[in-house]
Amino acid sequence: MKKIFAIIIVSIFLFSAQHCRAFSFAVFGDTQSFKGSKSELGKSVKSLRKSKNADFLMTLGDMCSGRKCVKNLPKWKKVVNPLNVPIYPTMGNHDLVSLDFWNSLFSPPQNGPADFSGITYSFDFENSHFVVLSTSFYGWHLINAAQRAWLEEDLTANQKENVFVFFHATAFPVGIKINNALDSNPEERDAFWQILDEHNVTAVFSGHEHMFERRLIDSSVFPGAQNSIYQFGEGNTDAYSIPKPVQSVEYYYRSKSYLVVNVDGTQITANLYKPGGKLLNSFTFSKQTAPEQTFSPPPNKP
Repeated sequence: MKKIFAIIIVSIFLFSAQHCRAFSFAVFGDTQSFKGSKSELGKSVKSLRKSKNADFLMTLGDMCSGRKCVKNLPKWKKVVNPLNVPIYPTMGNHDLVSLDFWNSLFSPPQNGPADFSGITYSFDFENSHFVVLSTSFYGWHLINAAQRAWLEEDLTANQKENVFVFFHATAFPVGIKINNALDSNPEERDAFWQILDEHNVTAVFSGHEHMFERRLIDSSVFPGAQNSIYQFGEGNTDAYSIPKPVQSVEYYYRSKSYLVVNVDGTQITANLYKPGGKLLNSFTFSKQTAPEQTFSPPPNKP
């Protein structure tokens, strides 16, 4: 009888572990043009709050600009706080503040490598693992050897189904940021991407390019790749727009937007919204199955 009871308990535990609840997270890109709660950032917060469809918020850096960040980052946080969800920040090349200030403002996880306190870290949520990296601290537009060594250990220890990786400067830029992102240090970029490829991460998210773009990084883009990884660039929640891409992408949108990612097991749906809440694009994929396009407006519509 005890043996049967033990088997039932183990079965329930395994079922629960394999059937985590579906959840969603929001992604805000560059917002350095924001000016208070009536800005595009404020509109994004208002529509996201109304929809109540995000368990937490990921940012992709350049939340403010330059020397005024010490003054403006607290204002940014005040605009975003009404969401009443955890905020996991990514530092961009314009977020020029000390690590002490950054950590006191955002209180991010502190499990990253030495000297990257609060700007390189990871955490788990339901069936997914989240990794945030720095592309500007201790080196311009690169993820250095110290972070890569930590990343290798972190992903090796991971036991979650999905892995999402966040950083500011795009790995494979498609527009005017070509040669002004991680590709400006190609050997470092390739060493970093090799780790992502070997661990078959689910998707990466970056800002920096001041547009939204979705691009599949496979062996045609990264020679020798064993897996295909979607790169989502969300770089214009409240920044200035740039010209259309010159590299091939599956979809792009040049005006203001934010992203909500729904996770249901290994099925991922990325929903792109205007700041006011209008759905622009919905894309469903899994790292193990072919992608399915569910809705898409003309990709070059501003």
